[in-house]
Parts: sequence; C-alpha cells; structure tokens
Amino acid sequence: MDRATRRRGRCPGVPKRSRGFGAVVALVCVLFAMTGCGVGQGSAMVIGEDDVIKVGVIPVADFAPVYIAQEEGYFAQEGLTVKTQVMQNAAAIAPSVINGQLQFGTAALPPFLSAVHKGLPLMAVANGTSVVADPAKDPSAIVAGKDRGIARPKDLEGHTVAVNALGSVVHVAAAAAVSKDGGDPSKVTFVAMPFPDMIAALTRGSIDAASLVEPFQAQAVAAGGTVVAHPYSQALPEGTFTVIFTAGPFAEKNPATVAKFKNALDRASRLAAADPSKVGTVLAKYGKLPPQVFAKIRVPQYTDTLSLPAIESTAELMERLKFLPGPVTMEGAIWK
Repeated sequence: MDRATRRRGRCPGVPKRSRGFGAVVALVCVLFAMTGCGVGQGSAMVIGEDDVIKVGVIPVADFAPVYIAQEEGYFAQEGLTVKTQVMQNAAAIAPSVINGQLQFGTAALPPFLSAVHKGLPLMAVANGTSVVADPAKDPSAIVAGKDRGIARPKDLEGHTVAVNALGSVVHVAAAAAVSKDGGDPSKVTFVAMPFPDMIAALTRGSIDAASLVEPFQAQAVAAGGTVVAHPYSQALPEGTFTVIFTAGPFAEKNPATVAKFKNALDRASRLAAADPSKVGTVLAKYGKLPPQVFAKIRVPQYTDTLSLPAIESTAELMERLKFLPGPVTMEGAIWK
C-alpha cells in the first residue's frame, strides 16, 4: 500500500464505509497493510498429519456440530487432530482464519456475506444450521415489553429494539420482519446490547422490544415479554443460516484436509438432527448451559446441506434492506 493511501485512511478496492460495516472495512485495511495486498496468504500453509487444526467456535447451539464431531471422535476417525477455540463473534474469528492462526471459523450468514462482499477470501465449507419455515421450530423471537402497544413487527416503527450487534443476523432478521409486515425498518431505532442484558432492559422499560435467540427468548417471555414474531422462519430464506468457513488459500493448499473436516462435520450435523440430546450435552460442557434450561428451548435445525440458493437469497435480502451496499458474488466463496 502506498503512503498516500495510508494517509487518506483508505484501502485500494475498498468502497467508502456503509451502514454497519465499519468493522469489516477496518479489518480489510489492516489486512492490506499487513500483507501488501496479499490478503489471506498467511493461511496458505500446508497441514501435516501431526499438525493441530484450530477451529474458532462461538459457543452457541448453532455450532454444536463442531463440538459433537470432536466428542464423538469423528475428526479423529478422519485422521485429524482438532482443537476448538472459544471466540465471542465472527468479527474476531475471520481475521484469525485469514492470517492462519485458525484454520476454520464459524459465523452466521450476515457477517460472512459482509466479509465476502468486501473481498476477503473466505470460503464456506459446511452447513451449521438452517432456517425452517415452521415458526414452532424457530429459536428466534422478537419479544416486546409489557404494555408497549406492540402486537406485530410493523408496530416496531418509532420504538427502540435491542439486537446483539448492529449488522448481526438478529438485526437483519428483525429488519426483514418489519419490512415483510409492511413497515419501514429505518423508522425503528436498533441498539446493540448483549443478549443477557436485554431481559432486564425490557423489564425496566429502557427498550421497547428485543430480537433474541434461545435460551434468551424463553427467559424474556418468562419475565413478562410478548412474542411479536419469529423472524428467522417468517422473514429469512429457508435453508442455510450459519456456516463453518475457511480461507481460500488454505483450502487451495489443503483440499484433502478440508474434505475430511467437512465429512466429520456433516456426520455431526446428521447426528444432532437425529439425537438433540447430543446438542444438550455439548452445550452443557462447552457453553455452560444448564440441562434444565436446554430442556425448555427450541433446538436449531441441523442439516448437512449447504444451500447456495438460501445464501444468495440472504445476500439479496441484505442488499435490499441496505445492510449491503451492493450485490455479493458467491463464486469462489463456497468450497467444492
């Protein structure tokens, strides 16, 4: 990168900042500076038989198959030595995958698509969880506080709604639900707040509603909240919702390793779908979720099908709702 570009604070090929993507732009700039525009080449290492493969995992139900594959010995049966590393969000995982500190990562589609749109060489390898059309099986919910006069998504106009992060999947889903119900998401004030804090904020009245996932939606309802919508099933495309990804240069150097990793994950996803108790076991061990809480929540839909139509439809939805400034080209972003 030339000095003039650094002084201007812009990276070559990176558009001006758009709503909700400052962190992604900053990440791209850092990577250009570190690699001389060879973004992702830090991941272009060859994994040997005795090398440890590191996976960045957010300890939530969506990525239980990673832990199940580890606990059931599926990785070992593929000849892989895998170590999981707990991370808090996809924004922290992606840089580590790109620079080679991690070989695989986990993310919901919105941050993954945002990164791909910005030119980061990420590649979806396997399905995490999928959206199903049945609201009764939807682990997400928009929960309104008591006596707020909010009965449907459109009623959220003029109100304050908490999401775990701006630009996150729960933010996109809530905005999509408002739009699908004939409302204008730009008239809703979305604020970022950790899931555990949303329940107390609803009770205090400092927010009017919250876009939540399990186990927090059940807790919010128990505290007196009212479910307004299940936005994943009602507003997002049916199919792939979360993914396990790697860096393109790593996949190019290690195609056999990626294939084995995917095989183990797909087996784990099929087991999670057939026996949800396996999900509860790993969430108790890795996510510290009490078994009595797990017994009351809606378990996500697990499948080994990585749905390109669902991914493309989500990208189109994000563009329409202004979460993306333009279309996303998925060519090269799905491992084959």
